[in-house]
Parts: sequence; C-alpha cells; structure tokens
Amino acid sequence: MDQNKVKSEEPKVLLTQGEDGKLKVITGEQDGKLKTVEPTKENADQFLKVDTNSNFLENFFKKMSAQFNHPSHTGVYAVGISAVDKIAAFLDKLIRIDHTDKALDPYRLKFDGKIKIHIELTGKFQPLDLNKLNWKETEKLGLSGDKLQDALKAMVYGHKSPGLVDIKPTIDGNEFPMQARLSLEPQEDGSIKLATHPKQEQPDFEKPFMNVVFSEQDKEQLLKTGHGARVYDLQVNGEKIPSLVSLDKMTNRLEAVPLSEINIPQTLKNAPLSPEQQQGLKEGKAVWVEGMDKKVKPGEEPQKIDRFVQFNAVNKNFDFKFSDEQRQQHKEQRQTRQSEGQAQEKPLPKARKVDEVWIYSKQGGVQLSKDEFTKLCNKEPIFVEGMQSRPKQQQTDASGAQKVEATDQKGQKYNAWIWVDENRDKVRHTSKHPDQVRAIEAKKAAKDSQKVTPAAESRTQVAVNNEGKTNEATKHFKEPLKQGQTQPTAKQVEKKEQKQQQEQKQSPAAPKKNRGRKM
Repeated sequence: MDQNKVKSEEPKVLLTQGEDGKLKVITGEQDGKLKTVEPTKENADQFLKVDTNSNFLENFFKKMSAQFNHPSHTGVYAVGISAVDKIAAFLDKLIRIDHTDKALDPYRLKFDGKIKIHIELTGKFQPLDLNKLNWKETEKLGLSGDKLQDALKAMVYGHKSPGLVDIKPTIDGNEFPMQARLSLEPQEDGSIKLATHPKQEQPDFEKPFMNVVFSEQDKEQLLKTGHGARVYDLQVNGEKIPSLVSLDKMTNRLEAVPLSEINIPQTLKNAPLSPEQQQGLKEGKAVWVEGMDKKVKPGEEPQKIDRFVQFNAVNKNFDFKFSDEQRQQHKEQRQTRQSEGQAQEKPLPKARKVDEVWIYSKQGGVQLSKDEFTKLCNKEPIFVEGMQSRPKQQQTDASGAQKVEATDQKGQKYNAWIWVDENRDKVRHTSKHPDQVRAIEAKKAAKDSQKVTPAAESRTQVAVNNEGKTNEATKHFKEPLKQGQTQPTAKQVEKKEQKQQQEQKQSPAAPKKNRGRKM
C-alpha cells in the first residue's frame, strides 16, 4: 500500500457513478455487474463496508477490472461511512465538471496492474482528506454537504471559503444565525477541525491585537491596502512572535502569520527576486517586481507583467497589485474596450444551423455565453447548470420546421451536458458525458444487431408458418408457404378445392323435414 494512503479506523464504503451519472454506493456484485444504492443514511445497512488494506478489496477490483478500466468510467472512491452522504455530494459536483480534478485524489482508488490498490496523490499541494473531518461538529453549525459544496473546493487546499457562508451555531440551546468564512485546520492527532471566522461589522482597532496596539498609521494602512506593511511582535502564550498582519475585508477580522512560516522564493512567476526584494517581502512591504509571467489562456501568446507584490496573511499567499499609474491606465483601457465592445459586439443569434442541426443560443431557459455557443456550434460538448425543465412541446425552428427541445418532463431545474449528436442530427441534453453516452449506445446497438430479421420477400412466409398469421390470400390455407411465397399457387388452390369436394361427397345427405298433414 502507498504510504500516503488515508489512515482511518472507520470502515470505508465505495462510490462509483450510476446509470444516471450520479455517485452511488456499491453494495456488491451479481453476474459480473455492480449493484448500487443511493448514498443516504437510510440505505446504510446495504452498503458494502471494506477495509482498504484487505485482500477482499484487491480481489474485488481484479474481478471487476473490466468495468473499472472502461474509458468512460470516472473511477471508484473510498469514503468514510459516517459522512458518505455529504462527501458524495461534494465529489459528485467535482466529477460532473472534471473527473480528473486533483481534489478527488484522497478518495480515488486505483488498480495499478500489480494487484495492489493505492490512493493516487500527485502534485505539490495535496488536498486535505474530508474523511478525517468531524462531520457531527459541522451539523451543530447547521451546515450540510450541499451548503459546503462550493466552499470545500478551496478549503481542502488549506484556503478559507471563497465567500461568506450562513451558519447557525447553538449556544445554551439558542441558535445565533450569522455569516462566516470557514477553513479546515489539521490537528496534531491527524484529524481535521472546521474553523469558523465570523463576520463583524467593522474592524476592532480599539482592543489590542495579541497585545499589540495599532498606531493611526497602522489603522490607515490596514484599511487602505488590507496589509500592515511591517513586522509586528505579537504575544502568544507569553512569547513574542514576529509576524505579518493583514485584514480580511470579507469578515473585517485581523489575521496573522509568523515569519517562521513564510517562505519567500528566489523567483516569482519565473522572475528572479533580488536579496533586497526578498527581504522587503519578508517584512510585509509592497515590492515592485518586473518580468513576471502572466497567466494566459490556451492559445494566447506568452506575456510578461510588472506588479507590486505583497504577502497576504489572510490567504497565506502573495497579492499582485497595480501601481497608481497602471491602475489609471488599466481603467482607461477597460473603459475604451467596453465602449468599443458595445458598438461592435453583436448579440448572439437566436439559432445557427450547423450541417443539418439547428443549435439554439438559449438552452433550457439559460442564455449561453459567446464561448459556450461557439463551442457547441463547433460540436464541442458544454456543461450547463440551472436549466429549467419543461414538458416537451412542438416548436418551430428558424427553417420553419417543427422540433422538440430535449428536456425532461418534471418541470424542475437541472444540470446537463449539451452536445450535438451527429448520428441523430439533433442537440441532446444528457446527465452523462457524451463519450459515456456513445459507449452505452454502441454497446446496445451491438447487442441489437445480433437479432435476426427476415428479408422482405420472406416476411409473409415467416408470419404464416411461424406465427400463425393469415391474410385474404392465405385464409383457410393450411400448407406451409415456401421461401419467398406470399400466396398459394394454382396447383395448391386446385388441390384444396378437390379435397373440399371429396369431403362433401363423403358426408351423409341431410334428412328431409316432415311437414305433416294440414288439417
């Protein structure tokens, strides 16, 4: 087993994608097929509980390798049974967007070809394992897996939640609704604690911060830039700890990081830092750095940028800021682009015909972005959330022909992959990725192709001989039809008539009725 494998005494259950594209808990296998149920507490008795170190799991993977190694298979994930519903909701959202996301690594089980199962951990910054979180404590804050789905992506990498989250802590039996940023804090025993950072109306500069009283200049600097811009000797357990201080403008709370925990690199975005620049960053100052690599989109030319760089104690990372001159220049350029864009940018067309398919710029009630519409017209799949389902109804497309938009019948919002099915000449909405859909349909088509269908010239023959059916020509005709025959031959008709005449001669004459004597 890999040394980075999740270590926990709690039994694990296995998750995998079901037919509807959502994660399900594996309950076992039957006739080479997986059996699954919804990841709810009500189904807990049916879950297949495993020890990820046991030979059972190794043998199970070996037996089911044909399914697990399928190109469209998104993987198998091991999670703690106590929080399977919450973790499944988080993983399910990640998988639907990108099943290769590194945040899935602490849960992903991998068959490495040597009959060994290990958890694949790659990359410099490893995500935290939510199996080690005390989920009962999160429930006390009124938090569910659904509420945390968006925030967890950042939190598993050691960051605070990107935005404020509504929580309801209970104190002495009373609820106190509030907003807070959340973070995950590893503990010495290996567990993870959910930390809350409640929002307050304004920064509290009146009280000393870790025995430090801020000067008016400190307050002004913190309010203006969010950073103290100098080293503060904070007192922790009677010991002075040199630290940098920043203001979280979402919560209006002060955050500090000891200098001993701050690593200043020799290069930043491939720009070398001089000893003076490194020292300035270590002291919390804003340092001017030139020639850094700009993050560009695929296909764009590499670019260099010059920025003020300053350490942010809230995010435990660097902020990149414009100079006053750059800020003014950027503002003017943005205003120019906006005015030019308003004059030149044309609205998306209602629909565009690609080959034989009409593609609409609004799907399921959601207006697609220019990029999404372009991808769809280029026959690339897109994933769209929050579409409105509605009963199927006839609509007229731009050519005047009738069409039916692909939606479900329940009138509810849904998320789906939207893609152009060239085999059916239409736009489809599916919960699974198009590659998965094509694989399933190809398998079904191969199975259907094995069914034998009689040729056109033999259909009447098969219907009469095998299925006992008749038409006007074969009515009362008992002899089997030969290959390609659709009605009796003249010889067969003559033979049938002779047989009927013979039967009539052999039958006794009917007795005459006795009319009696009329009085």
